[in-house]
Amino acid sequence: MLEDLKLIYPYPSIIHYSPTWIEESKSTELALKWISSLVSFFITRPHHKQEAFLIGSGFLCLLGGQMLCIVTASHVIKEMQGSDFSFISIDGKKFKFEGLEVFFNDEQDYAIIPIPEKIINEIQSSIFFRNESNNTKYEKTSSFLIMGYTSKGNSLHKKRAEKGLTPLNINFHNFLYEKETEDIYFHYITEDKESKICFESASAINTISSLAGMSGSVIAQLIVNKESGGVYLRAVGIFKEHRPKRGNFLVGSTFIDFADEINSLLGNSKTKTSFY
Repeated sequence: MLEDLKLIYPYPSIIHYSPTWIEESKSTELALKWISSLVSFFITRPHHKQEAFLIGSGFLCLLGGQMLCIVTASHVIKEMQGSDFSFISIDGKKFKFEGLEVFFNDEQDYAIIPIPEKIINEIQSSIFFRNESNNTKYEKTSSFLIMGYTSKGNSLHKKRAEKGLTPLNINFHNFLYEKETEDIYFHYITEDKESKICFESASAINTISSLAGMSGSVIAQLIVNKESGGVYLRAVGIFKEHRPKRGNFLVGSTFIDFADEINSLLGNSKTKTSFY
């Protein structure tokens, strides 16, 4: 059962701090600052060895402020391991997907890859997300970004010039949560009269035909620096699936820090309204 957290989450959306956030394409601007943290996962197929297909996304994260990792969805790694040749791309640099240690959580569908030193040395200019919740310098908001790459338009071909990858960033200003699974939910409708998708003018994408390839993307909470007013991103979870036939949701698993925070709020809340 889902609980409607719009009733209990004690932080406003980013629009409270910046009323013209959408008009000024601020989500697009913010996402571009973090693009070096995104990871894309590619495989080749037996009859298409000249072309590499993007099958999933991920992100760089300093877990607990200590461990440099790549985080993605568990099912993305399983598909990578089933390919004859696979590689990852980080900030335009490509690395073979081999000899990497992977920690799986199949129940919640996420995987964590400690980054080997040889890769760390190649990505020193990349940004790493952080997931801690106890930083008192920042004010939390109820706004979130899912950032990753779609399969469509992001394949690579040996005989064609690479134009770079185009990211997709989806901004939400409220969310739902399932305490039993510790999953986070975002209401998402694309193709009917109920659609509320708004494309910022600076966005490189103005239609969304499929979210294939977005599995493993970061779910990042927008946080505001209390002194400067600057907006930053905190990783709170991993996007894992789109459920168009079960309530029209994008669903992600959450990091422990964020889940503990929400579970505490649910435990202290006197008002819980069932979503269904």
